[in-house]
Order: sequence, then structure tokens, then C-alpha cells
Amino acid sequence: MIKKFLFTALTAVFVFVLTSTSRADQGTTSAVFLKLEQGARPIAMGGAYTAVADDVHSILWNPAGLSRLQGFEVSFMHTMWFADIFYDYLALAYPAGEIGTFGLSVVYVNSGDIKKWDIAGNPQGSFSSSDLGFGISYGTTISKDLSLGVTIKLFNSSIDDKGAFGFAGDLGAIYTTPVEGLKAGFAVQNLGPKFGFGEAFLLPINFRLGLSYSAVRNLILSLDYIQPIETNGILAAGMEYWYRDLLVLRLGYQYQGMLDKNYYYENYAGPSILAGFVIGAGIKIDIYSVDYAYRQYGVLESTHRIGLTVKFK
Repeated sequence: MIKKFLFTALTAVFVFVLTSTSRADQGTTSAVFLKLEQGARPIAMGGAYTAVADDVHSILWNPAGLSRLQGFEVSFMHTMWFADIFYDYLALAYPAGEIGTFGLSVVYVNSGDIKKWDIAGNPQGSFSSSDLGFGISYGTTISKDLSLGVTIKLFNSSIDDKGAFGFAGDLGAIYTTPVEGLKAGFAVQNLGPKFGFGEAFLLPINFRLGLSYSAVRNLILSLDYIQPIETNGILAAGMEYWYRDLLVLRLGYQYQGMLDKNYYYENYAGPSILAGFVIGAGIKIDIYSVDYAYRQYGVLESTHRIGLTVKFK
């Protein structure tokens, strides 16, 4: 009964958002921390993870992938971001048999100290901003070929002495095609009401369509098309190769340059050829996996992510 209801509800929502969502102007969405990528593994694959999702990271990327978990999983990631900004991410997922798989995630973002001045330009010390978000997820199989999932997000953002609360939701689906090793995935992220401090803006809604191919032993290839509502589309490609179930190498790339018509910012904030390149590696020992991802952002330099995942047997 619950699976039939979820299937009907998700189908109706998919049709609704695809036909009614309007596009926002660039830089006008709120709660931008919702756009931050989580999980060293999917990040190292260039974010091309919509159809790959098969572990605890599915909570963020495509909750339908939770249905593919074989046991309880926990993951933690620390990110050294630009300037003094950092963020941490914790997620756990538990398969409850035929009922489905449940997930929980927490993300915390801190800007560090930011200097402030009064209207006359006199220094007034410093302040900070932060974001705290919680996610509750559920994924289940509708048939042997189709999985669906949903995530409900609750979050709070604060700047100096001001704060605001919001909520959003993600929906996802994964379909196993008749072609051996080929899967297709779809997800829509950050659906919810407008959010802001005083004046409210649209959330950074994101549509994802992906393919993954895993018919070659120890190798996964993936390709995603990502459509934010505030910019033109992004093409993402990824690769993961395992050596004896011990060491793993990952490569990825996101390309938006020629798809982004905002030429005025092309050499400054827009993606360049190097921006979007990512490489990662990991090691697995028994139930523990340690993963690392390095991503290049062009003029914004680079970032580092370190993650630990535990898969209980």
C-alpha cells in the first residue's frame, strides 16, 4: 500500500514540477548552502551520481538509491572550503527489509569570522554566518527494475543576530534498463517554499538526469545532465575503478562553459576549462572506507574533501 501511494504521489509531483517550475535569475536563489555537494565518493566522480547512487550518499544525490543498500551505513565528511569557510556532513542509512530503507543526514556550514563596518565605514568588529540542515530520507523498490525515494529537509540559516527557518524536499527514481549494467536515474532537489531574511527568494531547485554503466568488472562510468533553475545546464562525467576491492581511483568533470550564456562573468565567476575537474582516491579495509576528493574551481582555486564511510555487515 505504501509503495503504491509513494509511486502515485511521486509521479504526480514529477509531472507538476516539470510543467510549472519557472526559472530564476542567476544569483537570486536563497539557502545556497543546499547546493553544496556532500560525500567524497560522488564528488570525486564529478557529481555524476544520479544513476550510480547505491550507498548512504544516496540521501543527498538520489534517495531512490537507498533501496540498493545491503546493510547499515554511516558516513562523515569534512570539507575545507574557500577562505575560512568549512562544512561537515554526517549521514546514516538503515535497510528495514521489505519496508524500505531509511536515512538521516546532518550538514553544518560555518563562514568563520567576517569583518563588519557601520554606514560611515568605521570597523565594528566581526560577525559570522552559519547553516544547519537535517534530512530524513526513504527509499524503496516498486518493482525489480524501479526504485523511488524521497528526502525531507529542515534547515536554519543565521547571519549575525538574524535567523530564518525553512524546509524543502528531494524526489528521485532509478530504473534498471534491459541493457546489462546500464541504469538510468532522475532526481529533483530542493523543492519548497521561498526562503530568506525578510524578503524571500526561490530555493535552488535542481533537476538531474543520469546514466551509469557497470558491466565491466571493477569499473563504473557515469554521465549526468544537471539543470539548476538559475543557470543553464551542466554536463557531468565520472569514473570509478577498484583494484582488488582495496584501492579505488575516481575521476570526474563538470562542464558548463559553453552552456552558460552569462559571458560577462565568464572569466571571473563562470566555469573555465580547469574549473570542474576533480580527482579522488580511497582505500577500503574491512568495513571501513576512507575517501579523498580534490576539485579545481579555476580562479577560486581548489578545495579538499575527506570522508569516512562505515558499512556494517
